[in-house]
Amino acid sequence: MSDCLLKGWPRRDFEEKDKYHKFLKERRWHPMPFAKRESEAKSVDISADVCGVHFPNPFVLSSATPTMHAENVKVGIEAGWGGAVLKTLFPAEHSRVYARPRFKVFWLKDQPGYPQHIPRSYTITCIEDASDLSPEDYEKDVNESKKLVGENGVVIASIMASDMETWEKYMDLINGTKADMVELNFGCPYAGEPGTKEEGPMLGWKLLQMGEEVVRLGKRKLAIPFSPKVSSQVGEVDIWADKFEKAGAPCLTLSHRISGIWIDIEKARPYPFGSITGFGGPYLIGFSLKWVAKSRRKVSVPIMANMGVYDWQDVVRFIMVGADVAQSCSAVMIQGYDIVKAWRAMLAKFMEEHGYSSLKDMKGIALPYIVAADKVERGAPGIYAVVNEDKCISCGICKRTCFHFAMELVPPNNKARVNLKKCAGCGLCAELCPVDAISIEKLANLDLYPRSKPYHKYFPYTGPP
Repeated sequence: MSDCLLKGWPRRDFEEKDKYHKFLKERRWHPMPFAKRESEAKSVDISADVCGVHFPNPFVLSSATPTMHAENVKVGIEAGWGGAVLKTLFPAEHSRVYARPRFKVFWLKDQPGYPQHIPRSYTITCIEDASDLSPEDYEKDVNESKKLVGENGVVIASIMASDMETWEKYMDLINGTKADMVELNFGCPYAGEPGTKEEGPMLGWKLLQMGEEVVRLGKRKLAIPFSPKVSSQVGEVDIWADKFEKAGAPCLTLSHRISGIWIDIEKARPYPFGSITGFGGPYLIGFSLKWVAKSRRKVSVPIMANMGVYDWQDVVRFIMVGADVAQSCSAVMIQGYDIVKAWRAMLAKFMEEHGYSSLKDMKGIALPYIVAADKVERGAPGIYAVVNEDKCISCGICKRTCFHFAMELVPPNNKARVNLKKCAGCGLCAELCPVDAISIEKLANLDLYPRSKPYHKYFPYTGPP
């Protein structure tokens, strides 16, 4: 993760230097050297084209609070986002009236270093539901959003309905707007409890069941590109992606954050809202990368990745497993619109340093190296934990977490020492050592594994080189 992400923004012009440092001072952040300006990265192209729609860069604001109204979209695009998905138009009246308060952020302010350091482990939950606008006002807001941003960014509407009649009505409405694209939201966790096969009030599952019919309707009626948004809680996302592409979807949004609940053990009550709500945050990135990777192997249409984006590097990861652009919500909710300035600069710098001239050069390049578990090297000889006694602080964490009982604390200084006859080379001690005094290394010509045991048989790596 770039220091720019944590401690500052790249300046746009020299005259903004004082403003930049004032911002940092007000927030007790420490100024750092400015990141290389994106305008200096002339040799790379960070733009993307999705269904004939041009995105200035792959960073897209997902459908959430930061895109709730036209003014929000304007501020986001001016900050440098390539596009914005407006909050979802939905017919339920209660969804247009927001709870107060409606946000809870877990495991952020109690993390060491906050706010200078933003951890990956925080979770945002909220019960904001859909757009607070009526269909008539939503249509006006979409048009106002496009009027405000012009060709500087992509405006993506978002609609959801529980019956085909309303889907058709909303599609007609969107056809009358100036939106560049529209997302068909099949995945919002507030729409119901996705992942259950119970139909009826469980709208999340019902949406997926009618999804192919909705996609076929969209193909017939919509005048602009559309993208079904698939929940991450409805079984195999890649199977749904394949179904929707075959039904005629020109693009896919994969996927959506999970839903969950929290319990206050002092009151023995759900907290803070009393209902199951959406749970999102950067810790979900591995989950969403998996679904994009699996889906890309089955579909050829563009993919807008979603869920778990923490910084610009996560967007690169999505592109490397086959996404075209990536949406972000939680990072913006915590750090504001302007974080994209650093993202754009660091992406361009990364591409220059690695010889990528465009995003297409990176798209899908990691896919061939994602192999089945039986192709991974196992039982490699001579792999052991090695302790640097000069760095060891005698904390004992390695000893208490070694479940092979290979770690000892040796007097008089209680420095850690490895019993190689017991060490399995698992690497847990190295991962937990607070001062990085332990490394996992291959010790030449040393193999103490009992090769007579079936579970110590050597399996070489059999994937692509």
